[in-house]
Amino acid sequence: MGGQAFAAHFPTPRMSLAIYKHVLTQTQTILRNYYTNVSSAIEGPGKTTYGDVDVLVAGPLPHAFPPGTPVAEKLKQALHAKACIQDKGNPTMNFAVPWPRDVASIEHESEEKAQISDENDTWENNTQELNWELFHSAHGDLWNILGTTIRPYGLTVNNHGLYIRIQEIEIVERKKSMVFLTDEPSRVLDFLGLDEEKWWRPFGSQEEMFEYAGTCRMVWVKEEVDVVEGEGEEKEEKGEEKEKKKLKHNDRRRLAQRPIFKAWFEDFVPRCLKEGKYDIPRTTREQILTDAFEKFGIEEEYNTKLKEWSYTRHIDELTRDAIKKTIPVDGVDGQLRAAAIRTLKGIILEGEEFEGKIPDAVVKDENGFYDLEVVKRFVGENWEEAGRIGMGRQHVRAREAMIAKAEKRKKEKELGDGIE
Repeated sequence: MGGQAFAAHFPTPRMSLAIYKHVLTQTQTILRNYYTNVSSAIEGPGKTTYGDVDVLVAGPLPHAFPPGTPVAEKLKQALHAKACIQDKGNPTMNFAVPWPRDVASIEHESEEKAQISDENDTWENNTQELNWELFHSAHGDLWNILGTTIRPYGLTVNNHGLYIRIQEIEIVERKKSMVFLTDEPSRVLDFLGLDEEKWWRPFGSQEEMFEYAGTCRMVWVKEEVDVVEGEGEEKEEKGEEKEKKKLKHNDRRRLAQRPIFKAWFEDFVPRCLKEGKYDIPRTTREQILTDAFEKFGIEEEYNTKLKEWSYTRHIDELTRDAIKKTIPVDGVDGQLRAAAIRTLKGIILEGEEFEGKIPDAVVKDENGFYDLEVVKRFVGENWEEAGRIGMGRQHVRAREAMIAKAEKRKKEKELGDGIE
């Protein structure tokens, strides 16, 4: 949490590289007494101070945590932590660990400083989740850069894996548009065109990491022309400003808070534009989709999801626009209108007969879709009769319910008289 989890309770200053390495090694050594897998993600290049120590763990050892003993409390004791924070349902545990006295003395820190705490964040996962998180958290801001790069091509990477978005759905419902591709790092890197061996090594500098990111086959820096609405005039802007205009709100926030992310857009991208690097698109969103079908075998799932979503939207549109909006509101009895809607939905969606036959409005095309214009015309011409039919059915049901209720009371009375 960037060293901020305990900011209101303990002073948690940023750590030098020496202290960070010491605390990281010490923490991992202790945690290996409790878990089979203990690791930390590769840090981003150029960091000289650290806000916290992040450790990922998986596979609790047998008898490491006796029944009835909270995991966080056990680890707090093992780490000699002053405090622990863990939100309910969250696998992340935050520990305030005492500042190491021995390292502090090497760096000539005062005795008072040796009592200050540093923050230790531990994530408890299963092995697959751990491997993915190590991959997804590697190199600091690199995934922020890559995520922004691959987004226009319909790809999303999150805490669970790589996804492709269905373009027709994402405009309306972004979360529902996502189709899972893989959570295997090697397959992700291969699909993005990134060298796997280089990924698992720390980058020596920010520039080296940027050059590596540039090998992603979706990196494309380009001059964009913005047209002023209503004037038809081209507004010239510097390349970096145009690139920044494409950023989402979260990206703009990162731009203000993340120096390396900011350097990508304000230093590296303008330099590439000037040098003519990555200025020719290497692929398209359509090609990425085709490649995803081939490499991940998701074509059937993708098409089925799109078809089901499209059909659901179509039925919503039919009910809302072709039926409900076609029936007048002003001057129409509310009960009659409600009865008409119920009856027409039964006729069109359930295939019920109307005046002794199945109307043309019920006919669907080869994809199972209705002709909305035909439906609207049918509703406009027949909603009053449909309403009368619906009201009649409602009266019949009410009468039947009353008869059934009377019969029940009669039987209960007869049963009571028999007992007496």
